[in-house]
Amino acid sequence: MKIHVVSTGGTIASERGESGLAPSRSSSCRVVDFMSSMFPKHTFTHSAPMNLDSSNIEPEDWSEIAGAVFSSLRDCDGVMVTHGTDTMAYTASALAFMLRGIDKPVTLTGSQIPFGFPGSDAVSNLGLAAAAIESGMRGVTVSFGRHIINGARAVKTNAFGMDAFESVGAPPRAVFTASGLEILTKNPVPSERQVLENGICPDVFLLKLTPGTNPYIFNALTGLGYRGVVMEAFGAGGVHAVRRDLAAAAGAAAARGMIIVLRSQCFYGRTDLDLYETGAAIRGCTISAGDMTAEAAVVKLMWALAKTSRFEEIAEIFAADYAGEITPRPTS
Repeated sequence: MKIHVVSTGGTIASERGESGLAPSRSSSCRVVDFMSSMFPKHTFTHSAPMNLDSSNIEPEDWSEIAGAVFSSLRDCDGVMVTHGTDTMAYTASALAFMLRGIDKPVTLTGSQIPFGFPGSDAVSNLGLAAAAIESGMRGVTVSFGRHIINGARAVKTNAFGMDAFESVGAPPRAVFTASGLEILTKNPVPSERQVLENGICPDVFLLKLTPGTNPYIFNALTGLGYRGVVMEAFGAGGVHAVRRDLAAAAGAAAARGMIIVLRSQCFYGRTDLDLYETGAAIRGCTISAGDMTAEAAVVKLMWALAKTSRFEEIAEIFAADYAGEITPRPTS
């Protein structure tokens, strides 16, 4: 089996410096060398498009990573992307949308403690990522903390724990137990030809409402050049519409061409604008994110805005399930 490793930096490849931990290209190479010795029956190839702390990985870098993965898929059985944990869920969502119709495994992994440090979780996570590829688990996943998670459902929920990621809104794809890898969900069947769609529009803002949010925020965001907002509303989708009328402000911003996607602030559940009057007030000028994670909703809007700025077309993109990122609304 041939596995290609795309190194991007992150804690797993970090070394201690004068100002704290920082990624090192030599550490990335040591990780790949270790994989070769750990799995002698496999052949490993390696590329390193960047060497960054994941806090410094931005939307343009997702496009570069997706390109590196896509170009290597033809010559390998699967791709492992080593990445910092802080923004891994965003990159995983981006790859899930950008790598259309792939029929091979692409899995992201990393560690909370650098490779080679005492107590590091790097070895177990690298082994889990290799197991995901060996199993033929198609599509983009995150392999971390003995769980393999759909890339568009992964959320980092723990800053320091070894089980740093959860699968939100859907069960994990697989878990690793004493008996080996236990597959929990079916392998998706690619429904389209394999293609790279790595266009991205970074001009999207994530706005989490708090009681008293000033409606002028939409004017400010428009002035800063933002084309889209993912607004995290209260509960099932409620917003202020009395003293500080966010609903009216959002409607005015939408009339000026701003695309506003609405999701719940809650980890679990879905946006339902038909449930309360406070949700109905904003229904006509926003697009529902359903039960998407914040990471998936932000990335999907960036990806959609690279294709079109039309409200109706973006609404259609958000209603479609591209990578298991959204649960279809039940029909009665």
